[in-house]
Amino acid sequence: MNPIPMTRSNLEVRFIVIVLPIFSAVLSMGCDSSHAVLKAVADGAVSVGSGGISGQATTSVTEPTGTAGGYGTGGTAGPVGTTGIVGAAGTGGAATATGAGVAVPANTGGTSSLGIDAGTGGATMAAPPAISDSGYVTLSAGTVVLVGFIASGTAGSGSSIALTYGTSDFCASGTVAANSTYKSWANAGFSVNQDLSGESGASKSLVLSGSTISISYVNRAGSQLEFQLYDGTNYWCYRLPPSATPSTKSIPFSSLNTACWDGSGSRFTSGTPITNISLVVPGGGASPTLFDFCFLGLTVN
Repeated sequence: MNPIPMTRSNLEVRFIVIVLPIFSAVLSMGCDSSHAVLKAVADGAVSVGSGGISGQATTSVTEPTGTAGGYGTGGTAGPVGTTGIVGAAGTGGAATATGAGVAVPANTGGTSSLGIDAGTGGATMAAPPAISDSGYVTLSAGTVVLVGFIASGTAGSGSSIALTYGTSDFCASGTVAANSTYKSWANAGFSVNQDLSGESGASKSLVLSGSTISISYVNRAGSQLEFQLYDGTNYWCYRLPPSATPSTKSIPFSSLNTACWDGSGSRFTSGTPITNISLVVPGGGASPTLFDFCFLGLTVN
C-alpha cells in the first residue's frame, strides 16, 4: 500500500484528530487537573495512541477503623463474711454399764463427761468409786479403802426410787411421799466394809479417821439432799448445797450432826466406826418431793 503524501491539509486533519480527544478529556477534569494535562501535552509527557490518554491512578480512600470498645468496669467485690461464733462444747453423755449412770473420770485434768473442770483451777473431784457389774463398790478414799454393795431404800407410803449405776458412779431418782410427821425419805448408798461374797450378810464396821470428808455429787432435781454416815444405830448428816451440775463439797467432821436440820444433835468425831455411807432425800409434810441425784466420789482427809 502506498503512503499518503504529507500535505498541509493532511497535517491539519491529523492535528484535529489527535487534539480533539485530548481537549474533550481536559474539559471533563477540574481546573487543576486540566492545567496539569495541558502542561503534560506541551512537554510531550503524555503519550498519545489509539487507546487514548493514560488515565491518572485513582487514590483509594481507606475508611478509618472504628475505636474498639473499652472493657466494662468489674463489679465491686462484696465484703468478706463475718466468721461465725464457735459454739460451746456440748456436755458429754452418760457412760454407764446400764446406760443410766454418769461417768466422771479421776483428776487427770481437762473436762469430765459431766462438764466439770477437774484440772488446775477448777473444782477438784473426790476420788470416784470403781463399781462392778454386780454393784460392788471399791473406793480408795484417801486415808481409807471402802468396799461394799450399793443399796437403796424408801420410807413413807407412796414413796418410790429407781437406782442405776455405772462403772464409777450411781444415781437415784423418784418421789418421796408427803408425810405430816416427816417420816418419809429415800436414800441410796453403799456399805463400807463388806466382802464381795457377803451381799446378803451384814456389813462390818470400819473406823473413819481424819478431819474432813469431801463428797462429789450432782442434784439435778434440786430437792433437799443430805450426806449421811451410819454406824448401825446413829446417823450423822450434813445438808448439801443445791447443785444442778457436778460439785464437790468438803465437810469438816465436826459439821456432821445427828440433827443436821438444826445442828442440835451430836457431832461426828474422828475414830468413830461406821457401816454405811449414803445420800438421803427427806420428805416434806405437805407435798411430794421429786428427786434425781448422783454420787460421784468421796475422799477422806
